[in-house]
Amino acid sequence: MQFFSFSGSLKKNEPVPRWFGGVSVSSGCRRIETAMIGIHGRGSGAPLEIRKSISYDIPTEITASYNSLQEYFTNRNTEQHNDHNSNNNINDNVNFAEFCLLYQHVLRELASVEEEAIEELLSESHLSKNEVLAIGVYDSGVRYNSSEGLFYRSLCDASFLAEQTGLNIVDSFSSQDVAAGGNGGPVLTLPSWVFLKSELTARILLDLGRTARLTIFPRSENVFSFQKIIVRDIVPCGSFLDALTYKLTQGKSSVDVGGRLTVQGCQIASLLNEFRNISRSGEVWNPLGLSVDSYLRTAFRLNGSEYSYQDILCTASCFIAESIVSTVHQILSGEMEFLHGLETEILVTGACRMHGMLMNSISNQLKQNRLTQVTDLGILPETFDAVCVALLTVMAVDNIPSNIPSLTGCETSKPLGRITAGSTTNWRRLIQEMANTKPAARNIRSAM
Repeated sequence: MQFFSFSGSLKKNEPVPRWFGGVSVSSGCRRIETAMIGIHGRGSGAPLEIRKSISYDIPTEITASYNSLQEYFTNRNTEQHNDHNSNNNINDNVNFAEFCLLYQHVLRELASVEEEAIEELLSESHLSKNEVLAIGVYDSGVRYNSSEGLFYRSLCDASFLAEQTGLNIVDSFSSQDVAAGGNGGPVLTLPSWVFLKSELTARILLDLGRTARLTIFPRSENVFSFQKIIVRDIVPCGSFLDALTYKLTQGKSSVDVGGRLTVQGCQIASLLNEFRNISRSGEVWNPLGLSVDSYLRTAFRLNGSEYSYQDILCTASCFIAESIVSTVHQILSGEMEFLHGLETEILVTGACRMHGMLMNSISNQLKQNRLTQVTDLGILPETFDAVCVALLTVMAVDNIPSNIPSLTGCETSKPLGRITAGSTTNWRRLIQEMANTKPAARNIRSAM
């Protein structure tokens, strides 16, 4: 059991903690994470503990249905570049009807998985439903950028979950940011800051997930330090390596476990240069991760040539490591003033941290910087997002603003989340808890 705090530590004889759960669905709708945390007190300085966290794969049928939803918007985006004079009204109506049915199907099927995950979390946490104030649910949803603005819909069927579990459900964190003029994310950055900030050093979170993502946390000097946080998506990572592995092994393997295939290959200089030409630095946050299509088309042209698939995997791994190291060096070389003169610690998380060759390549090129696994801080990488969702739920209940305008593009910071009532007993408890929470006084300057 690990304790964290903004500004304090757990004291003896503290009252019974307030329990909140978090459910996070991965960007590709492949995995689900759950976590239970306890808050000892109120406000941004209250210590908190991680009681239990669990993760497992989502059934492949649901993932396939979700991918079909994404294809609908991909097709719509392509249609924008076609001849608008053609009469496609009938096809549009059919496609939209299919989308609505598929969307509802994904919502209900995913809600059933989330219900089972919540029940297991409660059991493993040894808590009853009457002890948990609320459960937060976060997913990347479905989105479509058009000339009329951003269309976004969450994949959480909050009413179904509240009815089946009797628990209060908090969801639509991204929707509220979109309503405030933002991009809907990243909304988990501020909760991440709570767990990873340091008063002594700046930190860089290197997330080796489907996309290699850097989050730069400044040193925690005051309550406004989080406003300097920067998020960058660098290059496709797990999604790139997994797609290559599946294609090049003809479906025999979808994951290169530990990088055992990659380490058998040699670097292809010409292919590495082609990858470099495709890469674009300074990408903004992307909820679904960066596209791998251009990289895959380039790599597959060599399939069946004199180069082995191990060589192609090795080159892809080298390219990913090179892109990450180059960006880190750019950041540490003086691009950001708040890092000047500070020792910077690099924290590593994400599934690809288990890829031996990739991690060794990054470590060897960043040997002057300390690389630390987030597990050393008492956090399980596989469930870190769920822990952040649980904390985001706390912030919703306690009326604490949780989005960062400089990152999401919204007009102002505000509490995020829509609350759906569970059983009458649990709803009364939550209402009473919210009534007892008094908003902190803010002067005009800080409010602006």
